[in-house]
Amino acid sequence: MRSTHDDSNSKKQSAPKKQSAAQTQGAAEAPGATEEKPSRSPNASPETADRIRTAAIREFSTHGFTKSTIRSIASAAEVSPGLVIHHFGSKEGLRTACDNYVFDAIAEAKAANAEYATQAMQMIFEDSNMAMNINYLMKSLLDPSEHGQRYFEHYISLVEDYIAHGFAGYVFRQSEDPRGQAATIATLALAPAILEHRLQESLGTNDTAGTMTRLAPHLLDLYLNGVIEAIPEGADTNTDSDGTAQDPTDPSGGDQP
Repeated sequence: MRSTHDDSNSKKQSAPKKQSAAQTQGAAEAPGATEEKPSRSPNASPETADRIRTAAIREFSTHGFTKSTIRSIASAAEVSPGLVIHHFGSKEGLRTACDNYVFDAIAEAKAANAEYATQAMQMIFEDSNMAMNINYLMKSLLDPSEHGQRYFEHYISLVEDYIAHGFAGYVFRQSEDPRGQAATIATLALAPAILEHRLQESLGTNDTAGTMTRLAPHLLDLYLNGVIEAIPEGADTNTDSDGTAQDPTDPSGGDQP
C-alpha cells in the first residue's frame, strides 16, 4: 500500500514549476528567444519619396503628363512601381505633390532673387533644377486637365496675395478688382514661358534664360512706369469697379440723375 507521503512526493515531482516574472522576462530577452523587429527599409524613407518626386518632375517636364507613366517614373528613380504607389497613392497623387513642390520652389526662388531686379530671372535659370521646374510649370499651364487649371488659379491667388501684402519690399497699387488685377499680372508674367519658342525665333535667343534676360528690363519698366506716355485729349481712361467707363469730366463718376 502506497503511503500518503509517497503520493505527496509524486505530486511535487509531477507539478510544473512556475517561473517568476524576472525569469520570464529574462527568457524573452535571451538571444534567439524572439524575432528581432525588422529595421525600417531605406525605401520607405522621406529621401526615397524625394527621389521619386524629382524623377517625376523630370519625366513630366520632358515627356508630358500623358506619356509619363508610373513605370517610367519608377525606372528613372530606380525604385519599383509599387514603391511609387506606396508613397503617393496614384499618378494623380504624385502629380499633385510635384505641382505643390514646383510652385513653392519657383515662388521661393523669385523672392530670394528679387533684389537683383532685371538679373533675377537669369540667375534663376542658371540653376538647372529651377530651369526644369519652370519647364514643368509651362507643361502644366498648357495641360487642359483640372491640374492645369488648378495650377493657374494657384498662381493668380499668389499674385493677389502679393498685391495685398507686397512682395520682397515691392508695394503694388491697389485695385477695386484685385482678382482681375492679379489675373492680368499673372498672364503677363506667364506669357514668356508659354510663348517660349515664338519669342526665341523673334528675338534670336537660344533658350528661355536668354529670352527672359532680354525681356526682364522691359517688364520691370512696364511694372514701374506703365507703357503709355501720353494720351489723346479727351480720351476716357477711367473705369469703375465693374470695368465700365466713367466720364472723366463728371466728378460724381456718372452717378448723377
